[in-house]
Amino acid sequence: MKRIFVLIFLFAFCARAQEASSDTSIVNVEQKESQILTFVSWPFLHIIQPTVEFLIYPVIPPLIYLSREDIIEKGANLITYGERKQITFYPVINASLGSSANIGFSYWHKDIFLEDDNIFFSPHHYINGDWDAAMRYKKSRILGTSFYSRWGANYREYGNNSFRNSEGVKYFFADSSVTLVSGFGFNLSGGWELEFNVSGNFNRFDFPSLEDTIMGGEYVSNRGFYRNFETYPLTLTLLYNSLDEPYSATRGNKFSVSYSYVPVSSYSDTKDHNYHVAESRFVNYLLLGNKSYAMTVAESNANREKLMNLSFSEAIEMLNPINVKEVIFDRRVLITQLKARYMIEEHKDKAPFVAMSKLGGNFPLRAYADGFFTGAIVAGLSNEYRWPIDRYADMLIFNEYGIYSDDYGHLSSFNLRNSYGFGFRVRTPKLFISRFALAFHGLQGISVILTTKSEYD
Repeated sequence: MKRIFVLIFLFAFCARAQEASSDTSIVNVEQKESQILTFVSWPFLHIIQPTVEFLIYPVIPPLIYLSREDIIEKGANLITYGERKQITFYPVINASLGSSANIGFSYWHKDIFLEDDNIFFSPHHYINGDWDAAMRYKKSRILGTSFYSRWGANYREYGNNSFRNSEGVKYFFADSSVTLVSGFGFNLSGGWELEFNVSGNFNRFDFPSLEDTIMGGEYVSNRGFYRNFETYPLTLTLLYNSLDEPYSATRGNKFSVSYSYVPVSSYSDTKDHNYHVAESRFVNYLLLGNKSYAMTVAESNANREKLMNLSFSEAIEMLNPINVKEVIFDRRVLITQLKARYMIEEHKDKAPFVAMSKLGGNFPLRAYADGFFTGAIVAGLSNEYRWPIDRYADMLIFNEYGIYSDDYGHLSSFNLRNSYGFGFRVRTPKLFISRFALAFHGLQGISVILTTKSEYD
């Protein structure tokens, strides 16, 4: 399966190379590029296409129904309210195996108290009875300037939360913690912003409901398991954003780099738990092909008419490499994300476990649960390839790598992990609705993702 996705990426770039030049004076170069395309297309025709034939057919009927009944447009209108569409209320579904599956709702309200302000509230209830809630408020354009301020609060009530250390040992604990955040920022120039935040994390960790999972030892006491303590992160962040759209971006970059100093209150009769965090992220959106990525209304309607009467043989014919090159690969976006986080302890092995960097989920291994791997250092590279199948829907394939370690000296290929898969996402230019994906990680199995959370939050 992993080789299939590598071949698809190779085919995409070869297709791009073939169309890159129209100068008749370099016929030999074009012939070589055509030969390369033919060579790369062979496994696509004889290996990939039969596989996709099996996978794609169950997806066609629901896509036809969504297109024919205009479900996406109706759904977007159904969840927005107010004279200026300033209120958004929609259900939240995060389906996954195990206790992390949850449901809830999200509520957005713009200009609720003052002009240019907004509030967000979202509670979640988990399949095992746990729950949490988050609330955020932001006021922009204070006194007509670029200054903005933000406040936030989070509460979680988890009866059996868990943490997996860098050696794979899993610790279980009850979690009833509160986080309060306050900050401000301003525009420096263009898309550049500078932001400062002060947080208070009131951690309340107790013994889990499953008493046979309680662990002891020096690691437990040093890292703050089954303890009550507070952390007070002070964070300075430099941000840049030049995306053309928030949820259907085709061009531009997002960049952030931050430094945090985190004082920690006393626990286990010691006060030497302070730590520092450096974190960065870079996301690039590159539009490929000769057409605008967004479908026009006419193109979308024509595509829907085609889908309404699409037969199985016609669906498979769409996967012909020539058709793929002219239709799919002529209208595509390549997204590359780089992320890294480095936690530095003031006293070795004394920082609380909540300080550890986490790898998994959107950072950036989608085939693994959030925080499946932890260490003082984590870094990841994610590549995603998208093409539109409707005005509000994209198909995608992705390939991601992540690495973790307790220090630079122990970084090695042994701690390198890979995740790859395919799926589709439903969104409008201003609102993300949902995404579905099948993610794989070697021979360890498959992860099914159905969520209302976007990929690159």
